[in-house]
Amino acid sequence: MLLGRRGTLALAALAALALTTLGCETTECTEMGCVSSFAVTFAHAGAWEAGSYRVTVTVDGGAPVACTVTLPLDCNAPSPCPNGTPFYISTEGCALDPAQHVLGGVDFWGVTPASVAVSVHREGVLLGEGSYSPNYTTSQPNGPDCEPTCKNAPSAELSLL
Repeated sequence: MLLGRRGTLALAALAALALTTLGCETTECTEMGCVSSFAVTFAHAGAWEAGSYRVTVTVDGGAPVACTVTLPLDCNAPSPCPNGTPFYISTEGCALDPAQHVLGGVDFWGVTPASVAVSVHREGVLLGEGSYSPNYTTSQPNGPDCEPTCKNAPSAELSLL
């Protein structure tokens, strides 16, 4: 089949147009942020007693990490956990009356452990322990083709004596 000069020029123009538009599809993304997270909250009836609390956390079957918190809280105290741990121990109320000081739980930010084991002792006495396998959901707040991608699981609760 012969296209002739006009047909050849038209075909060449269409090919050039097709080549220039390849890769021009863009995705508009917003700039919302998110952080992957999981938490084990402590359920404790009444006021927390003064003393030394040891919270031991094992992540994904690794070595246990012990964190020590003393109640009443000291607002200037350093982190109760060793540097580099993938979690922190939440505390509340250091500026309040000591009767309102709370050991809140274990919070994971930016990491998604598959398994977590937690035990809490006060002055060497076990107050509670539990093992958890978080069930994460994935979210992309800026759209399916946009970063970031975060994984979050509902909080678990550890009942303490």
